[in-house]
Amino acid sequence: MEIQKAVEEYLEKSDKVWSWEEIKTWDNITVDYIWRLTDGTVFDTSVEEIAKACWKYNESRNYSEWLTFEVWAGQMIKWFDEWVIWMKVWQTKTVQFGPEKWYWQRNEQYVMTYSAEEVWDLSKFTEGQRVYLWIWAAALITRVTDKEITLDLNHELAGKDLIFDITIKSIN
Repeated sequence: MEIQKAVEEYLEKSDKVWSWEEIKTWDNITVDYIWRLTDGTVFDTSVEEIAKACWKYNESRNYSEWLTFEVWAGQMIKWFDEWVIWMKVWQTKTVQFGPEKWYWQRNEQYVMTYSAEEVWDLSKFTEGQRVYLWIWAAALITRVTDKEITLDLNHELAGKDLIFDITIKSIN
């Protein structure tokens, strides 16, 4: 519950003071964000206090830099650009969306089982481990026996509803 409380406190204090200046196409803006699942799990955030509360804190990340991008310049997913347009500085918006906007539905064709003969050494693998098959393909090991291994190549967010909390920090 500590994570949910941290998110609620952040959202309550962040959406208090707005400027009159609205975000427009080609504006270079800086935002804070919280990216979470509908069950309250925080997947990623630029907010230091929330990163600490949900055990996602990374000492090498500079949380005071936030996220800066140019609106509609193709630097973000197009829905992110749609969400921030016409927002005001210090305004916070919460957007919930389904898998069709981001990681799609789970596809059982991406779950593959390989026999021990097809894999070097099954003893090196454990259930829950992430492995990289190619530069771009990560898989989750979902089952390991002495005879076979099952890999799930679906993105870990596939099939899940997501929530983005976006706070406009500045127009640069």
